[in-house]
Amino acid sequence: MIDQATVNYIQKYILKKGEELETLGIDQTSSPFIDVKIVKRTERTYRVVGLLTLSPYKKETVKIDDSLKDLNFTPRKKVKLDDHAQRTLRWLEQGWIMKEIRFEKDEKTIKTMYYRMGYRLYQYQQECIQQKKDAIDREFREWKNTTKLIQINDDQIELFSYQRKRGFNSLIEVINKVLDLDFYEIEESYLFPEKWSLQKKLKFLHFVVAFLQLCLQKTNFDWKEIGASYFKKIGGSKKFDSNKQEFITHLEEWTKCPAALLGLSSLGNITPFYFSGQLIGNYSSYQFGPVHALTDLSISADDYSTKATTLWLVENRGILTRMNAEGDFIKETNSLVMCVDGHLRTSHKHCIHQLLKNSPIQQTMIWTDYDSDGFQIAKELYTVISPHRSLKLKWITHDHRIMEQWEMYEKYMTAFLKDHKLEQEQILGDVESWKRWINH
Repeated sequence: MIDQATVNYIQKYILKKGEELETLGIDQTSSPFIDVKIVKRTERTYRVVGLLTLSPYKKETVKIDDSLKDLNFTPRKKVKLDDHAQRTLRWLEQGWIMKEIRFEKDEKTIKTMYYRMGYRLYQYQQECIQQKKDAIDREFREWKNTTKLIQINDDQIELFSYQRKRGFNSLIEVINKVLDLDFYEIEESYLFPEKWSLQKKLKFLHFVVAFLQLCLQKTNFDWKEIGASYFKKIGGSKKFDSNKQEFITHLEEWTKCPAALLGLSSLGNITPFYFSGQLIGNYSSYQFGPVHALTDLSISADDYSTKATTLWLVENRGILTRMNAEGDFIKETNSLVMCVDGHLRTSHKHCIHQLLKNSPIQQTMIWTDYDSDGFQIAKELYTVISPHRSLKLKWITHDHRIMEQWEMYEKYMTAFLKDHKLEQEQILGDVESWKRWINH
């Protein structure tokens, strides 16, 4: 007979709606395999729709073949294998795989034939996943212990510049939030990018502590020193290289300032934020006219405001330069047009927060490409702006309509992306269109 665990697995992953296994009358001959009918029943009908060939689950330990691992089976994946190959028969007999045959309506003619993941392989994969989670759990607890031992001298912090002190304190605040988390909470925590795996999140936490320790020890340090000082072994300096840019970017999300202001030197990167319109800070002032640019360093060190009542947040430079070229449009409409240039960075978010907090902005126009990247940028911009509840938000569609609710725009873009993809420059519009959107 088939054990209940195997039956449950088949019911969950193999059978379709309304199907069941016919376990009565299974031929238990000396063959290592059994055939189990897949049937559909109603009050009036009984139809055999398929057949599963499998080996009853055996508890003895059998080493899995590397070639089987390479097939990357999943519970719902269907694979074509050579029925007569020795390895196919061996895997089938050992319970790693099962054969699924589907019949035509005559219940005899074969419609399809595939091999599916067997319960033994499913259980093996689940055990591997659990072992990885257990290892990460242990590593996370070790990381917590290491982090709690870091000595922070308040007198030393007082010697930091204002920007460095602010960034350092922001980092400590986030680290303390992570220390309060249990292992299972990391997976869903808003503190990390959604798409990162558990292993990547843990690697980032090691990077953060390595960075923090150097920040306390040195006024300035090089990228290679981060891994080298933390791992203290040959190759340690390269440990974080494969994640360099995204780790620095997310570190700056936590510190709310450029990593360079915390001591990381020789990056050679300055992130611009292009714009056109009136804008003023403590150290600089910009008026209507040409296209200007702030840098991530100036945004961190300054506090900006504008007299504009309409803030345009666009994805591409082409839109910014086109609007800027239209005479006095920006001045006449009292607008500020800012361009994220294809990627919303930490400094961009910080500047937007400054402007919305310090300025009389009444509405924000979000205009991005009509592709998956543009949709993601629109979503990120909404996340940044949504806490400012008194602000009127507008999204511009490819056919020049205005939507004022994220849920509507999200639904529209999800449907649009199934068949289309457009860049902003393809539907620039004109001054009259832009004014109509503002006054909508």
